[in-house]
Amino acid sequence: MTLVDGVGGAFIFSEDPKRLADWYAEHLGIEFEGSEEFGAFYVRYVAADPDDPAWVMDTTFAIMKAKGPVPRMARNEGAEQADMYGDQPFMVNLRVRDLDAVLEHLAARGVEPRRRDDEGYALFAWILDGDGNRVELYEPRVEAALGAAQA
Repeated sequence: MTLVDGVGGAFIFSEDPKRLADWYAEHLGIEFEGSEEFGAFYVRYVAADPDDPAWVMDTTFAIMKAKGPVPRMARNEGAEQADMYGDQPFMVNLRVRDLDAVLEHLAARGVEPRRRDDEGYALFAWILDGDGNRVELYEPRVEAALGAAQA
């Protein structure tokens, strides 16, 4: 019996969710629903369950109003460049189809990657969003994903 069949959502809490949602819209082309009135901006990504196409699996990415000041971690730049994981409370991973095109788009807006990696099965880059949260951009290699599905 499968107890969990996916991630229902990822939520970023911000003191100014409208400003941060606007940053994601401008820099990454994410079109949010929601409003300042409700203190939340969100987008749903929907896929069909391959084992049961009648079952829709969705993941919501939301930026929500924080109830108070959001603590920011002091970053060790040297350690950050060596390892992108474990020095902040969360990290959102956003899947992209063409990492080079996304990074070119971001560079035109003054956002440079903190680091890039080619892990064979996928390409990765890390950026900082408008609140200074590290965000992972992930371009899976289709042939690697197909091989894993067939195994």
